[in-house]
Amino acid sequence: MAFMDDLKTDQRTQILVAGIVFFAIAFPVYFNFAASNVDEVQLSGPVGNYSVEGTYSYHQIASGSQYVNDGSTEDIMANSDASMDDLKGKNLVGVRATLTFTDDESQGGFGCALAQGPQDDDVSGGMDYYGLIEPSTQVSSGESVNLEWHNSSLVGTTVSNMSEADIEVQLDGMGMGEGEHMLSISVSVNTGGGAGCQTTDDGEEVSYVIELISLEYTITAVE
Repeated sequence: MAFMDDLKTDQRTQILVAGIVFFAIAFPVYFNFAASNVDEVQLSGPVGNYSVEGTYSYHQIASGSQYVNDGSTEDIMANSDASMDDLKGKNLVGVRATLTFTDDESQGGFGCALAQGPQDDDVSGGMDYYGLIEPSTQVSSGESVNLEWHNSSLVGTTVSNMSEADIEVQLDGMGMGEGEHMLSISVSVNTGGGAGCQTTDDGEEVSYVIELISLEYTITAVE
């Protein structure tokens, strides 16, 4: 009881107890912080030469078909929720949209035998993921538009003057990929025909498949 009485009334006792409490809290926090830093240094590994191998996989989150009028752009929204079971634990590093289409231009008239035949339309695609943008670029039927947030140039190479941790930072998707992705499809019609040959071509029917890209990789030190 005497200690409790001193704690209530004696300033020196109060200061002593406050100091003990402070160090009891501060020391474990400090040593935990120091230990975590040591782990990070050890895990980073030495700077040197490393072989980087990787395997990409693709996970469909949307597919369909959209008619796009001449001179217009249509936006397609796709959400990762459509394939969440397939995406669990995946290192998502990008998204791609594959576009397929066949020109539906039609011609008629007495002069068509001598006129320029149907011309392929210009179809462009772009991707947007929360402000991370792959600008719209022209594609041929069957080609893909890719948006990546990792350094794919490292995969399948041997890198120098880097640590294992440095490489991991460039290959990890950092939790990105979930949520909404937007595909933009634009069409510019090109027509053939000529005198005595009437052409009809209002746009293009474009089919699309949107897939998230995952990467599994291994890093091996090279002597």
